[in-house]
Amino acid sequence: MKRSLFVLFFFSNILSAESLPSSFSTGVSFSGYDSRYYTKRQETVWLRGEVCFKNFVLVLPDTECSKHKMFLEKRGETYLGSYLFENKNVYLSYGNRFRPLNHFFFLREKFDFSSFWFLEQPTVRTGFLGLKFGESILGTYYAENSADKQPGFFFKPYKNYLELAYSPQTKEGFILLEFPSSEERKSEKKPYWFRTEIFGTKDNPQGIVSASWADREKDKRIFASGFRGRSGQLFQLSERTDPEEKAELFRFVWEPGPYRRLQFAESSRYSSDEKEIYSAQSVLGRVEILEFPWFAILVQARAYSFSDHSSWIFGKGLYLAYQRKFWRWEIGQEWRKNGDRLTEAGLQISIGKNWKIYSSLIYAEEKNLSPAFAEESITPEETGLVVTDKSFYSFLRISHPYISIHIRHTREKEGRGDGLSMRFQVYIPLFD
Repeated sequence: MKRSLFVLFFFSNILSAESLPSSFSTGVSFSGYDSRYYTKRQETVWLRGEVCFKNFVLVLPDTECSKHKMFLEKRGETYLGSYLFENKNVYLSYGNRFRPLNHFFFLREKFDFSSFWFLEQPTVRTGFLGLKFGESILGTYYAENSADKQPGFFFKPYKNYLELAYSPQTKEGFILLEFPSSEERKSEKKPYWFRTEIFGTKDNPQGIVSASWADREKDKRIFASGFRGRSGQLFQLSERTDPEEKAELFRFVWEPGPYRRLQFAESSRYSSDEKEIYSAQSVLGRVEILEFPWFAILVQARAYSFSDHSSWIFGKGLYLAYQRKFWRWEIGQEWRKNGDRLTEAGLQISIGKNWKIYSSLIYAEEKNLSPAFAEESITPEETGLVVTDKSFYSFLRISHPYISIHIRHTREKEGRGDGLSMRFQVYIPLFD
């Protein structure tokens, strides 16, 4: 009976996600990757609490309350604790969760991250001290392995639109510039957004730049993005890659209406000494030829260029698709002039304001000579294109303010081995 009541309480909360995060909450996270080359798993269980005290310091009474946050967690076999104090004048935190910047890559733990936009990201051991001036904050920070011998500095001029940080010890800088801010964008009231998130040294910058305009009523969109990061984020190839390799992606998408798309994408791989070792380009055009109430028949033309091929490779495709506001699906096949054949499928569904499901799938004939482009997440908010020569590549993302699931399944050429990457996270509000 008690177990049934708990399940009923939990799922009733899931169906009505409103105030996030709640004052007290708990959750679990599991991340894992398995292949014939590499295996890693990490489990995290956490408890979060937040209270607000008015007139906490009796000598200096204040009409505004002071925030006190605590985050207790168990990452694998390691127990960690984090604490934050904040009022209108001071920001102070220490531990592995709290930080005054929203920069996704800023001091975060490399293997795991939170898919919940409202929840603090896992970080390395850090400490922050900042002075607040209205909507601005200026301060210094400590970070394990990057600012433990010399303190770093951070600055937020106004709200969450611009963030700057720098570590003199590693000569590593961070910049976040976005409009509207991440919190404002959740309301989906503005049709446009711009985001720049850069980190790294002068000789090795990484990050993402993206801009978009969309008319959701008429299914129109213009989108452009550039990304530079680890090679494994943009290339999923059968050959093993050096962990020090870097990769870049530029992508432009123009959708003037339902079922119509023009896309250009270019990806490049670089060795640890910044020499280009591989590149791939794709130009795609798509238009409907027949449209019915529940689906449309589309034709597609695509051209590929790979640095290890002397000439462009052309392909034609036929697809069934449905596209209306918050519901999209498609399935079809592409035939290339070099004899390659590719089956593709995609799904995007939004249910209410909270549930979002995204999935993509590619099945390539084992005799295929050239790679393909698959769409996948780069960060919790951004999607990109991955160059892959796998015979099977699938990606699934299910997101809700209380549940997040990411699954990627790949199969090597000629079925020589599978790779499975999974991240499952649950957020459970306890009470406000």
